[in-house]
Amino acid sequence: MIVSINIEEVKKWIKRISKLALINIEEREEDELTKDVIKIINFFNKLRELNVDNVEPLFMTPRERPIIREDEVRRGLTEEEALMNVKEKIEGYIKGPKTV
Repeated sequence: MIVSINIEEVKKWIKRISKLALINIEEREEDELTKDVIKIINFFNKLRELNVDNVEPLFMTPRERPIIREDEVRRGLTEEEALMNVKEKIEGYIKGPKTV
Protein backbone atom coordinates (compact mmCIF):
# COMPACT_ATOMS: atom_id res chain seq x y z
CA MET A 1 0.00 0.00 0.00
CA ILE A 2 1.53 3.29 -1.11
CA VAL A 3 1.00 6.13 1.36
CA SER A 4 -0.07 9.41 -0.22
CA ILE A 5 1.51 12.55 1.14
CA ASN A 6 -0.48 15.59 2.17
CA ILE A 7 1.92 18.35 3.24
CA GLU A 8 -0.68 20.05 5.42
CA GLU A 9 -1.40 16.75 7.17
CA VAL A 10 2.33 16.22 7.82
CA LYS A 11 2.60 19.74 9.27
CA LYS A 12 -0.41 18.99 11.48
CA TRP A 13 1.33 15.81 12.77
CA ILE A 14 4.51 17.75 13.51
CA LYS A 15 2.61 20.44 15.43
CA ARG A 16 0.73 17.77 17.41
CA ILE A 17 3.90 15.85 18.26
CA SER A 18 5.75 19.02 19.29
CA LYS A 19 2.80 20.00 21.50
CA LEU A 20 2.75 16.55 23.14
CA ALA A 21 6.52 16.69 23.62
CA LEU A 22 6.24 20.24 25.04
CA ILE A 23 8.75 21.52 22.47
CA ASN A 24 8.55 24.87 20.70
CA ILE A 25 9.30 24.51 16.99
CA GLU A 26 9.97 27.56 14.86
CA GLU A 27 8.43 27.79 11.40
CA ARG A 28 11.82 27.17 9.75
CA GLU A 29 12.30 24.00 11.82
CA GLU A 30 8.75 22.90 11.02
CA ASP A 31 9.48 23.26 7.30
CA GLU A 32 12.70 21.23 7.64
CA LEU A 33 10.93 18.50 9.63
CA THR A 34 8.13 18.41 7.05
CA LYS A 35 10.66 17.86 4.26
CA ASP A 36 12.38 15.12 6.30
CA VAL A 37 9.09 13.31 7.01
CA ILE A 38 8.15 13.47 3.32
CA LYS A 39 11.54 12.00 2.37
CA ILE A 40 11.02 9.17 4.87
CA ILE A 41 7.52 8.42 3.56
CA ASN A 42 8.82 8.45 -0.03
CA PHE A 43 11.62 6.05 0.97
CA PHE A 44 9.14 3.60 2.49
CA ASN A 45 6.88 3.93 -0.56
CA LYS A 46 9.89 3.02 -2.72
CA LEU A 47 10.59 -0.02 -0.52
CA ARG A 48 6.97 -1.14 -0.91
CA GLU A 49 7.46 -1.24 -4.69
CA LEU A 50 10.19 -3.89 -4.41
CA ASN A 51 9.26 -7.43 -5.37
CA VAL A 52 10.59 -9.66 -2.60
CA ASP A 53 8.42 -12.70 -3.33
CA ASN A 54 11.43 -14.94 -4.07
CA VAL A 55 13.69 -13.61 -1.31
CA GLU A 56 14.19 -15.74 1.78
CA PRO A 57 13.99 -13.79 5.04
CA LEU A 58 17.28 -13.22 6.89
CA PHE A 59 17.39 -13.65 10.62
CA MET A 60 20.99 -12.51 10.96
CA THR A 61 23.35 -10.73 8.66
CA PRO A 62 25.75 -12.97 6.72
CA ARG A 63 28.68 -12.11 9.00
CA GLU A 64 29.84 -14.80 11.39
CA ARG A 65 29.28 -12.69 14.46
CA PRO A 66 27.87 -9.24 15.06
CA ILE A 67 30.26 -6.34 15.26
CA ILE A 68 30.04 -4.74 18.67
CA ARG A 69 31.48 -1.30 19.15
CA GLU A 70 33.40 -0.30 22.23
CA ASP A 71 31.58 1.90 24.70
CA GLU A 72 32.95 5.41 24.71
CA VAL A 73 32.35 8.04 27.34
CA ARG A 74 31.14 11.16 25.57
CA ARG A 75 29.99 14.53 26.79
CA GLY A 76 26.23 14.60 27.20
CA LEU A 77 23.94 17.58 27.15
CA THR A 78 24.15 20.10 29.92
CA GLU A 79 20.97 20.75 31.87
CA GLU A 80 20.63 24.08 30.07
CA GLU A 81 21.00 22.45 26.63
CA ALA A 82 18.54 19.67 27.47
CA LEU A 83 15.88 22.10 28.68
CA MET A 84 16.36 24.96 26.19
CA ASN A 85 13.20 24.15 24.13
CA VAL A 86 10.98 23.16 27.04
CA LYS A 87 7.91 25.35 27.59
CA GLU A 88 7.60 24.87 31.35
CA LYS A 89 10.28 23.73 33.77
CA ILE A 90 10.59 23.71 37.53
CA GLU A 91 13.96 23.41 39.28
CA GLY A 92 15.58 21.61 36.34
CA TYR A 93 12.63 19.28 35.66
CA ILE A 94 10.16 19.36 32.78
CA LYS A 95 6.66 20.26 33.89
CA GLY A 96 4.23 18.18 31.87
CA PRO A 97 0.47 18.30 31.59
CA LYS A 98 -1.57 16.98 34.48
CA THR A 99 -2.77 13.43 33.85
CA VAL A 100 -5.61 11.62 35.49
